[in-house]
Amino acid sequence: MFYIWIAVVAYLLFALNGVVDKFLLTKAVRHPVAYAFYIGITGPLTFVLAPFGLKLVSFSDLFIAIIAGACFVWALYFLYVATQATSISRLLPIEGGFVPFFTLVFAYIVLGERLTSSQFVAFIFLVTGAVLIAFRKDAGHWHPKALGYAVIAAALFALSFVLTKYIFNQTNFVSGLIWTRLGFFAVSLSFLIPSSSRRHIADATKEATPGNKILYYGARLSGGLAGLMQNYAISLGSVIIVNALQGVQYAFLLLLTIFFSEYYPNILKERITKLILAQKILAIVLISLGLYFLTQ
Repeated sequence: MFYIWIAVVAYLLFALNGVVDKFLLTKAVRHPVAYAFYIGITGPLTFVLAPFGLKLVSFSDLFIAIIAGACFVWALYFLYVATQATSISRLLPIEGGFVPFFTLVFAYIVLGERLTSSQFVAFIFLVTGAVLIAFRKDAGHWHPKALGYAVIAAALFALSFVLTKYIFNQTNFVSGLIWTRLGFFAVSLSFLIPSSSRRHIADATKEATPGNKILYYGARLSGGLAGLMQNYAISLGSVIIVNALQGVQYAFLLLLTIFFSEYYPNILKERITKLILAQKILAIVLISLGLYFLTQ
């Protein structure tokens, strides 16, 4: 069960990234295509790991690896579009519920993965806790397109993780990581085709202040480490369980948002009433129960 704790640390780093991403998408990189481009274009950097075990794979497996990476960058794009169209409090329950659900379905079909009874109980606790900790009733209504983008992002994230697990099953961790990142690069290059996208990408470097650039590259470093740890956890254990552990990320994100909202209230807001506090505590109890059943 060592992979569970690797995933927990990864989600702590992802929570830090979530706070920074919200800040950058509000203040610095204002267009989702630019943000997704600069994340995806770094994919070939994983070739620095080649001396540690890169192996060739079959053409069919290479194709699947590229699709896995491509799905991840497209998922980021749709998630960032949804983030700009609605509040993050509406998005997180969608991602927290639908990513594990789609992962459960895709892993059943593609990998033939089955959960034990205790794992399934843990899965229910973790997903319920994730949705509950992320849920918050806001004024106004869902924008239909934002809801659609959020669901598409969840499906693409799940498909990416399941196909990545498939590649890890066919080769070693280093090879799987490198070949899937070719998909990152391919999608980033496709963003350069429309002239409007090229303009947004070029403008992003002009709009960002030196401080924002430092913040961005720092976030990419921590995000890269988080992604590395998450992928390693997936390679070692159940992709369904690793994705169900997203509730841990939201618990970390809640604490970080409460802390940073004191300094950036216009960007990060977290209103805590007695009812909301009770809801969050219940969610954390459910997530803790999920972790308990996983480690038994």
